[in-house]
Amino acid sequence: MIQIILFKNDIKQIVRDPIMALLLVAPVLLISVFKILEVFLIPFLATNTGFDITPYNAYILSFVLLINSGMLGIVTGFMMLDERDGNIAQLLEITPLGRSGYLLNRLLFASLLSIIYCFLSFGVFNLVDVPLLAIIFISILASNYTGIIGLLIYSGADDKVKGLTFAKGLNSLVLFAFTDLFSLTWLTILSWFFPPYWITLIIKSPNSPVLYGAALLVHIIWLGLLIFRYGRRES
Repeated sequence: MIQIILFKNDIKQIVRDPIMALLLVAPVLLISVFKILEVFLIPFLATNTGFDITPYNAYILSFVLLINSGMLGIVTGFMMLDERDGNIAQLLEITPLGRSGYLLNRLLFASLLSIIYCFLSFGVFNLVDVPLLAIIFISILASNYTGIIGLLIYSGADDKVKGLTFAKGLNSLVLFAFTDLFSLTWLTILSWFFPPYWITLIIKSPNSPVLYGAALLVHIIWLGLLIFRYGRRES
């Protein structure tokens, strides 16, 4: 019951801020735009230029998933910055929720939306044939990435103005999803340490348990370190 009330308050808080409200629904717009491109542009290119985009389908899908999760992560970070500036976070921490309960609630809201948008993306696009188990796992990684972006913004920015600038820089993390296209060994090795790379890799090879384990490990390390940093900063 408390969780439902908090979620309702979250939605009210987002609706009052035009930027956060736009970011919350932007994934639907992005999915719609790429679906239109899939239906009209890809066949046009194939017919008129002979260009086959099929080898890049996994990268396109990964881009959509990561951008969607990133935008929801920005919403999370902005909400936490708002609540820090208004001392709301401190007030919530002395409620039965506590500090850990507050953080869980803040990360859970956007992460659940990320999972929904992830399933929506796989349902809408016919780019890559991915098993259901892999879709579930990728959606978990995407929700984890949402929390990572949110905590990065919160820990790296003092206010929403700086947060917006910081968020633009964080968008560059998505580039790690495309490093295999460059066939540079050093760049590929560097990408192993960043979450976006693994989402693309699992979309391309959804039946490899080794990739699942490595991807989960990288995501957990990132989120765990950021949660630890949050705890130390707020203590």
